Amino acid sequence: MDNEFWEVVAEELKRLLQGDFSSHKDFPYFYTKYSYPIASPLDGLPILPQTIPEVLLKWAQMDSESQWNPEDFLFLDLETTGLGRNQTFAFLIGLGYYEEDQLVVEQIFLPVPEAEVNSFDRLAELLSRKAVLITFNGKTFDIPILESRLLYNRIWLNLREKEHIDLLQLARRLWKNKLPSCALETLEFYLMGKIREEEWDIDSELIPQTYFQYLQTGEPEALKKVFIHNQLDILHTAALFTLICDSIDYPPVAGYDQRIDYYALAQLYLRQGDKDKAKYILSDLLNQNYLTGDVACALGILCKQEGNIIGAERYFAIATDLFHPDGMLEYAKLLERRKAYAQALEVALKLLHWNLSRPLVNSKRILELEKRVKRLQRKIGD
Repeated sequence: MDNEFWEVVAEELKRLLQGDFSSHKDFPYFYTKYSYPIASPLDGLPILPQTIPEVLLKWAQMDSESQWNPEDFLFLDLETTGLGRNQTFAFLIGLGYYEEDQLVVEQIFLPVPEAEVNSFDRLAELLSRKAVLITFNGKTFDIPILESRLLYNRIWLNLREKEHIDLLQLARRLWKNKLPSCALETLEFYLMGKIREEEWDIDSELIPQTYFQYLQTGEPEALKKVFIHNQLDILHTAALFTLICDSIDYPPVAGYDQRIDYYALAQLYLRQGDKDKAKYILSDLLNQNYLTGDVACALGILCKQEGNIIGAERYFAIATDLFHPDGMLEYAKLLERRKAYAQALEVALKLLHWNLSRPLVNSKRILELEKRVKRLQRKIGD
């Protein structure tokens, strides 16, 4: 772009996006800054967690003894020129952070690709002040992209040393068996009741070509949707973080929330070695008539580990009635152990027929079950 044309583009960017340029003499970046009051949540969505639960800190391998405050967190989301890492760069860096009673969203934009080296100045400044990164798929996508571009520009910024909460990984643990997918827009729809309006937003797949079209034509009008898309990503990441924080501590302060998969939450506690909390959650589900084979089987396994065989049998029997394969196998084992061979055979045959009816038959499992059935038949005949 020649100087005269560039001046027109620069003024149009400032007019359309209500931002300004950095003070760099050569290749300044363009930036915007918006503030959202925490006291009046975004469209009814709380964006500040009441507490940071220990279970989340342990999952993120953060120090659960430290006092983490909202001011420690930095939300990050990139808009890039593609999905691959080679020659892909972030032309828009979205950053969100809590400041007093506001959630501030800053956006750093490259009006030309050559401004990339200067765009990292503000990112480095915020990273030096914030202790924890919060992203959605940042560990797999955003951070590797940034690392590659920092290296390309010969800038040392150790992103891996930062504490990092990747909400996509946690969302998969909590909702993978309850929702069609764990994409951010899917979570927005099912958990937050939000649908992005086509009039204001843009499909993610169209974002790279929109930037390249701007570079070719110098017309920034279409970029407005890209900026809105990035702002929504930051805001909804903050809303998702708030929902998780306020819901996964147990018992829930705000009461039972139908959006939460409490069986998955129990498994999260179980993986952290908190069997008492996991059993507490599972028992509550059973008491609230939320009866599934997964819940009954998990309770049976916990009872078995505690040496409570009577309780284990009770729960495995429930799991068997619900055709839960692991529960049926455990029930057959316990029945055989106490020499109730006829009953054990009935359960083993039920499990064998269940496995044979699957679309994909596991031949190894079938062979093991056939051996169990034959063994029980021999014991009955003796």
